[in-house]
Amino acid sequence: MHDSVLMNLLLNFLFIVVGLLLFALYYDVTKKQPSKWIVITLSTVTILLCVMFSHKLTNGIYVDLRRIPFFLASLYFGPVVSFVLMIIIIALRYLIIGSGLIHFVILNYFITFIILSAFSKGFLRAKKKVKMVFTVAICFSMTIFNLLFGYIHQAEISVDEYLYLVIIPLGATVISVMIAEMIRKVMMLRKTFSQHEKLRVVSQLAASISHEIRNPLTSSKGFLQLVQEERNEKTQREFIELSLKGIDQATHVIEEYLTFTNSAKDKIERIDVKHSILELIENLKLKAGKVSFHHQLIDDVYVDGQHHSFRKCIGNVIVNAIESMPLGGEVSITMIEKESLMIAISDSGQGMTKEQIQRFGEPFFTTKDEGTGLGMMAATIIVHSMKGKIQVESELNKGTTVFIELHKSLKADTG
Repeated sequence: MHDSVLMNLLLNFLFIVVGLLLFALYYDVTKKQPSKWIVITLSTVTILLCVMFSHKLTNGIYVDLRRIPFFLASLYFGPVVSFVLMIIIIALRYLIIGSGLIHFVILNYFITFIILSAFSKGFLRAKKKVKMVFTVAICFSMTIFNLLFGYIHQAEISVDEYLYLVIIPLGATVISVMIAEMIRKVMMLRKTFSQHEKLRVVSQLAASISHEIRNPLTSSKGFLQLVQEERNEKTQREFIELSLKGIDQATHVIEEYLTFTNSAKDKIERIDVKHSILELIENLKLKAGKVSFHHQLIDDVYVDGQHHSFRKCIGNVIVNAIESMPLGGEVSITMIEKESLMIAISDSGQGMTKEQIQRFGEPFFTTKDEGTGLGMMAATIIVHSMKGKIQVESELNKGTTVFIELHKSLKADTG
């Protein structure tokens, strides 16, 4: 009996630890706290396994750790979860083990349910040591309750076995509470970090807007005021052109910011990739200066997305490549068609360090003396919105290649 009791209790503890890890995994994947029904489902599976691997002391008296997931779910998620799990535990006990002494099981768990419900709100606010002492006290009382009925029914239990039946449940309870508290602390820290990160980004956005929009608008306002005082028509036109240039600059910054919002959800279009890229190259030749273009494009390849967003994405990457070569160079654009479409945009510019590559696509990160870093962030967001991937390879003083992988359109060409 000695080895059998120990093995079953350790198996029960393993089920509880796995249940807690699944809880943590769910939070890590979904980035949100599990609902009460998710908690009930995970707890039910854990309780079921504990009941299936319980150890029989005598008729109607069984020892297992099913009460630990019951404690944890009740104390961390409230009376509703506690009541549902109480009913589930009693039902599983009846269906799997039998009806022997079921009235004592109902009494035991109902009293525990009342206690846990009364202390669940205060439990979350309590310190870690208080939580551990409270759960140990509840576990100990239920263990004694079980052993008492084992004694009444003259179960043959040695002194060593009594120690196992008391120490293992108490130790398992302490460790389970420590793991649960660790998971809860990680969840709270991630939530706090996320809030601080959002506040930091908002602060940077405000500073960027102040700098990138207010300055050109202030300049435009100044030139327009000079127009009122200036009598020379040629000079007036120059001032007006400078004002319009400042307004265009401010408009461009606003358009970049609008990429980060969901305010306008356009319908999905079928985009001819080669045609769009060739149009972009023609439009950017004037801005390219000493930079030349080389391209290897494939006919009749389409992707699904928003046409203006796709052009903005590719355009931002090409412009970034052009600006990395102030003394001239070549931008190479290549399409590679396999199961998906790969667009490779290369330059022979200044390149990036490993640290800069890791920060590629972050807001407000740029390797240029002037700029907000929003262009590459906008490109990254657009690629992700199209369910694609964007990667960068670069070597300092040798150039950079941006790889954009997109799913090809599944629609047949109707053109």
